[in-house]
Amino acid sequence: MVVTVHADDPARMAELASVLVIQPTGEYREVALQGFKRLGGRAVIKLAGYDSPEEARSLVGKELFISAQASTPAPAGRYYAYQLLGMVARLKDGTAVGEVKEVLRQGAQTLLVIQSTSEAEVLVPLVRSICVRIDVEGRAVTLDPPEGLLTLNRRGR
Repeated sequence: MVVTVHADDPARMAELASVLVIQPTGEYREVALQGFKRLGGRAVIKLAGYDSPEEARSLVGKELFISAQASTPAPAGRYYAYQLLGMVARLKDGTAVGEVKEVLRQGAQTLLVIQSTSEAEVLVPLVRSICVRIDVEGRAVTLDPPEGLLTLNRRGR
């Protein structure tokens, strides 16, 4: 199957023994990587258990992941999505906003999907002027949103 690789060095995939496939339950299943060939910024891969075009089609539109242990440290000031998931989001004054449930990549824009304390989801651009502090060890992101952003960008009202 052909995949788009989101990595600084796509050739690193050739060193991997496996990838993680997200299941409908939200859990990850490890699948052996049996073959890899670069194709520009993409790759042609062969996964164990996906031996026919029909089986491979079940992964169309899905994301494949590598384990945290297999990843290289993110450059200073940048974060992997798995590092942000589950973080508590608070305003600069300490007011709880919610928990980071998803990281959406929208072309050049990345958004944090925060499950707010009021049950709605809030979309927050992942930019330094709004996400003013990200504490990976403390599992928290401090927000300084412009006025109205947290009510304007609500989903599931």
